[in-house]
Amino acid sequence: MDLKTYQGSSMAEALERVKTDLGADAVILHTRTVRRGGVLGVGARNIVEITASRDPRLLPAAERRAMAGRVSQVGRNDPPSGDRLRDASAERLVRDLYSARPTSSSVATRAPRSVPSVPAAPPRPFGDLGTQAANLQNEINEIRAMVRELLSRPVVNAPVGHLPDLAPDVPEIPDELRDYYTRLLQNAVAEELAHDVIQRARQRLDDCRARIMAGVAGKLDDAQADKRVRDKLRDLIPAVLMESIERMLPAAGPLEVGASDRGKVVALVGPTGVGKTTTVAKLAAHFKLREGRSVGLITIDTYRIAAVDQLRAYADIMALPLEVVFTPQELAEAIKRLGDCDLILVDTSGRSHRDAQRLADLRQFLDAGRAAVESQATEAQTPAGADGTSVQQSSTKRFEVHLLLSCTGHRDQLIDVAERFSSLGVDGVVFTKLDEAVGAGVVLNVATRLKWHMSYLTTGQEVPDDIEIGHRRRIAELLLQPAGETASPGRSGEAQTSCVDQLA
Repeated sequence: MDLKTYQGSSMAEALERVKTDLGADAVILHTRTVRRGGVLGVGARNIVEITASRDPRLLPAAERRAMAGRVSQVGRNDPPSGDRLRDASAERLVRDLYSARPTSSSVATRAPRSVPSVPAAPPRPFGDLGTQAANLQNEINEIRAMVRELLSRPVVNAPVGHLPDLAPDVPEIPDELRDYYTRLLQNAVAEELAHDVIQRARQRLDDCRARIMAGVAGKLDDAQADKRVRDKLRDLIPAVLMESIERMLPAAGPLEVGASDRGKVVALVGPTGVGKTTTVAKLAAHFKLREGRSVGLITIDTYRIAAVDQLRAYADIMALPLEVVFTPQELAEAIKRLGDCDLILVDTSGRSHRDAQRLADLRQFLDAGRAAVESQATEAQTPAGADGTSVQQSSTKRFEVHLLLSCTGHRDQLIDVAERFSSLGVDGVVFTKLDEAVGAGVVLNVATRLKWHMSYLTTGQEVPDDIEIGHRRRIAELLLQPAGETASPGRSGEAQTSCVDQLA
């Protein structure tokens, strides 16, 4: 039986291998995406598998008859390029085209049979994919045009209750900023915040316009000066919007481990299911493998089934010491035992933000940890200086608590969670599961209310790759990119921009 399976890192690559080996008339029987390689998620990657054959008899009888009665267009219409197939909508079309066909397992166990009641749709050749993708793109463009037209209407005509947090005299969105306003809404930014961003940008552009006009006054005639102003302002719009968003967000606050630090403790807290254990593993891998720091792990998550085993597996892979504790006193003793490590990460059990007793229990653990760190810091003080006072070895904070919030939650719920966990002495916030969120707007919606440092963003399950520092610039980039567009990797640093610097 001429039945083969082809693999590729993308749908385009796997389809190209099918066509190269079996020809343009190949019959696609089954497609799927699997993860291969790595250990416990470390180093795994996505592989696309396509099961195909030259033999059309493997298809149901109705499909074979339909195929025999038509002229294959594969030879006349080349398959779409790899760039087009990499588009998410094109890949979905490929899956839809062949999802009704039998799987490789069913082909191996039984002979194909006809379905006389309802004839199956004839298989569509690769050449049809380009037309369908083009039609889909046209529909998307029409929908976008409709959205822009709706947004162009004055906000004051909105029905009562449509904009509950806005004044009734909200100014109309300027034409040059309307597409960016649409992007903010598509990326789940709350309407009142989206208007705030636009109005900040509008005021900043007015300032820039005045500076540009002052620079060209007397040098150009009116028409040339007007054109120079329009061109420069058009080029400045992305930078001005970026600046407006950055100024609304708190600064990043990643973990800092000084060169002379020993025994810095960082506890991750938050509700159940936000990804604390996975985030601990990512941070441990980053500081151990990329920064060359010695890292120790402590878990007090003894409530959840297999939670200790999961963290122990990560600890074994990275050769890290792991302590399992059950009481606040045991936590203090574990911190002392790991005192020679540069960084100690504490994984806590999930607590409902409405369970006051559980939060009180967690506070006892954290208080015991702080006391142990303070005791070690006192013992590590250097001898008295010339003025008789002791000198600390490092100015970095030795005990930190970082709250994890899932981007899949509703803004009001996340703010409620943050307010209730704030009694634990939170130093920074980690926004997790950004890849599962409707849009990155939830970060802006919540962070503007909390005013805590944004330490990290997590964007998937891969250890240690899917984590990055919560830079304001990174979040602004995510909010201003077209909805559905794949985010590029985060930058290593952030520097707040100023559109005035670009007024050359």
